[in-house]
Amino acid sequence: MFNPNPSSFQEQFLHHLSETVMWNSRSEPQSWCFWWRFHPQNRHQTNSDVAKQIRQSLNQGFHTRNMPATLAAVIGKVQETFAAEMAADGVNGQDLKRERGWSPKTPEDRYPWQVIYDWFWTCKFPREGWSWATKLAGCGVKELQMKPLNSSEFRRKLDLGDIPSRETSLEAKEPYYLEVTLPESGYLLLLNCSQDSSRENPMTRICLSPSQAFQPNPRCQAHQPLHIPDNEGLVSSLRFTEVGEEYFLAIVTETPLALSWVRPDGEPRDIEVDEQRLGEIFRELGKQWQGKLFYKRFQVQEG
Repeated sequence: MFNPNPSSFQEQFLHHLSETVMWNSRSEPQSWCFWWRFHPQNRHQTNSDVAKQIRQSLNQGFHTRNMPATLAAVIGKVQETFAAEMAADGVNGQDLKRERGWSPKTPEDRYPWQVIYDWFWTCKFPREGWSWATKLAGCGVKELQMKPLNSSEFRRKLDLGDIPSRETSLEAKEPYYLEVTLPESGYLLLLNCSQDSSRENPMTRICLSPSQAFQPNPRCQAHQPLHIPDNEGLVSSLRFTEVGEEYFLAIVTETPLALSWVRPDGEPRDIEVDEQRLGEIFRELGKQWQGKLFYKRFQVQEG
């Protein structure tokens, strides 16, 4: 029975794609072929390697010699499902119809499955990633906690006092820090999404980690608090100037994301995430496969 049991953000997205493409398929080999051939960890695996994974998933009930026909059937189903969307993204349909025995002649040539793989993880996933992330993220009740900063002490001293009784309510213009305690080690990408009524586009996303301003060292250890802002950050606290909801999305990855605007010599104030940068984030996430998601909402009220 096809039951991949997705355990990460990327696998949950891949499972959604599988259900979309293979919804009417009764072929378990084809379903497992889709799963393993387009899994983010298998980009550089050969079809023979993938065939072995299919065989293992089916308790040895798959023969390697069946891989070409099985993969061809899967590619056909993908094309039937996403042909218009792929064409709109500039995918040439002829690249999905290679004759049997074809092999790349130049470094730019790709097998049909590679064309599909690249489209899944560099076009479709970045385009839909934010929507899926906000749907799939688990509420970080314990993982993300906002705490007041004792402004009477040294500005880098964090207030470790009791959490206010209404922990999800914050006072406007008061200083806070966010304490992030995660169940697994990894690298923290933290986005803050808020409404700004003074802007033409009221939705604002800020990258708090990694950033020179708030958290230049996004490495987090399991069950060890990570503070936003950090002692090595350039700001002393989090302050929210407008009343409304603040949404935080934390994504933990196995390796750090290579984001073009996060550089030691970058402008510390350049931390707003527009649609182009959001796409870059999810393209980088599409190169990994073990991302974990947490979210938390806070209500900012008048003090």
